[in-house]
Parts: sequence; C-alpha cells; structure tokens
Amino acid sequence: MTVDPFHRRSKDTWTLTAAAFERLLTLLHPERDKAAVEYERLRDRITGLLGWWGSPRAAELADETLDRVARKLDEGAEVRTGSLGAYVRGVARMVFYESSRQQQTDPLPPDLDLSVPVTDEEQSPALVCFDQCLAKLSAADRKNLLRYYDDAGERTMDARRKLADELGISTNVLRVRMHRLRDRLEQCVAGCRADG
Repeated sequence: MTVDPFHRRSKDTWTLTAAAFERLLTLLHPERDKAAVEYERLRDRITGLLGWWGSPRAAELADETLDRVARKLDEGAEVRTGSLGAYVRGVARMVFYESSRQQQTDPLPPDLDLSVPVTDEEQSPALVCFDQCLAKLSAADRKNLLRYYDDAGERTMDARRKLADELGISTNVLRVRMHRLRDRLEQCVAGCRADG
C-alpha cells in the first residue's frame, strides 16, 4: 500500500479507537490507574496552555489535541521516552493555529444586516459595562490605554515607543501603567456585570 505523505486526513475521517487510546495511556504510564491520572494532568496542562494562548475553546481543543496524538501513535509515530510532553505541546500548537485560522475565515451569517448600527439595548452586557467603565477613566488615561492596545500589527512596538516618548517615560514604565489601568478596567467590568 502506498501512502501519500502530502495527503491530509480530515479530522472527521478518524475516530478515537480503544486501541489508540490504550497506546497513549501505556505511553503515559504502564499502570492503568496511574496512566489515567497522568492523562488528566496532561489534559489540564494542555487546556491551560491553550487558554493562555487565548483560545476561547481550550477544553475542546485539548481533547482534539489528545485525539490527534493518539491517532499519530496509532499510525506508528515514534515518541522518545521523556519527550511526550513536548510532542503534545507541538500538536496543541498546531491545533491552536488551525482553530485561529478557522475563526478568522468563518464568514458572517448571510442574514446579518450591517446597514443598521447596533444600539445599546442590542449590545452584550459585557460591552455595555466595558463602555461605562471606560468612560469612568480620565480622558488622558482612556486615550493612552486605547492607543496602547490599538491593534497596529507590526507597528505595535513602534507605536508604544512613540507613546512612551510623548509621555516622557520608558516603555517599561508605560507597560506597567497600562497594565494597572487594564486591571482597574477589568475589575470595574467584573463589578458591573455582577451588579447587572
């Protein structure tokens, strides 16, 4: 049988089998009970890592990651002793990148009417709280915070250096100030949402 190395399987064409799962567990630990504990620890670490990378679906992607690792092991992938964690992190990174691309390329719903602006009543409670809390900041703090977090792509660092220069402070001091402002804003939003 000839295998095309460039043929990508759809994730829908493979389902986790008992044998593949068993191989993964055996690699984690030879004793079944300890392997189950190690599996849960690994899943928790991957979930945390995906969350830290910014995934809104960290638990779901952690499961996808472990399924892919089991599939690779089932297909004969060799993982050296002691390097399973690094292998799983690499797979998790790829799963995260794929999910990020899918989020960016998902089309808008066809029935979405973009001609009508969103009113406050239609905004999510979190956005309403965010706007209210942002308005509570001083005009200078609000302006600087919005400039600091403005998504300018590759120019972000240059824009932040320029803002620090305008304020007459170092970029490290600017970073600390913006972090403190962001913390205040997040606490305000959390309080607003709890009250609402």
